[in-house]
Amino acid sequence: MTPYLVEAACALRRLARRRVLPAIVGLCALFLAYAGLVNPVATARGALSAATAIATFVLLIVSAGVIADDRERGRLAVAVTHPAPPAVWVIGRWLAVWGVAAMVLGAASAALLAVAGGPPGPGGVALAEAAALAHLAALASLAVALSCGAGSTTQVLILLAFCVVGAVPPEIVAQPVGGAWAAGAARALWTALPTSWAVGRLHEWSLSGGAPAPTLALVLALQPVVWLSAGTRRLAVAELAARGG
Repeated sequence: MTPYLVEAACALRRLARRRVLPAIVGLCALFLAYAGLVNPVATARGALSAATAIATFVLLIVSAGVIADDRERGRLAVAVTHPAPPAVWVIGRWLAVWGVAAMVLGAASAALLAVAGGPPGPGGVALAEAAALAHLAALASLAVALSCGAGSTTQVLILLAFCVVGAVPPEIVAQPVGGAWAAGAARALWTALPTSWAVGRLHEWSLSGGAPAPTLALVLALQPVVWLSAGTRRLAVAELAARGG
């Protein structure tokens, strides 16, 4: 087993011991009951969108302090408790957070697709699932990168604000500025970041016959490399400072 998987397994064990875990499970059950029974989703796109939203909520909670807690408690300065390079910590914790969100996505999408009417072919669902997984991977990498430099509360607030604003179409965000250049700049920024708009656009392509967006899919798939590299560099600087170097 590689050091990255070892670190991911350790992080998963720590996440499983969190006291907030029963509350997360209960809230996910309530969300599923609402989207599946109280106000049933009518389409496969609605089911996948709801499942992605539930998985994103879980990601926000489990990623809180995923690295910041160790950094703030001085564990980076102790070689016995931190024998691995920064990249192992960053990638291992990212795999753990992404893994939890992916499991929630799989369970929620399976449950909601079962009650959705008129699902498209399996190819469209598979593409939509892949887009949601790529979105969660990018968002998890951003969360880990933020945790390398910010506290738990700050990290959650930034991610929450990002998810809310990122759900607004870029054309609407650019309206106060005006001009075609502003709309183009906002669209480019929304494409370069793991926004809810981006995964919604990919779901429209795969499930509703929308225009293809291969560039958007490629950029979303490459984002974890950027965020994890930034987090690794930030953690290396923090580790050096903590050890008095």
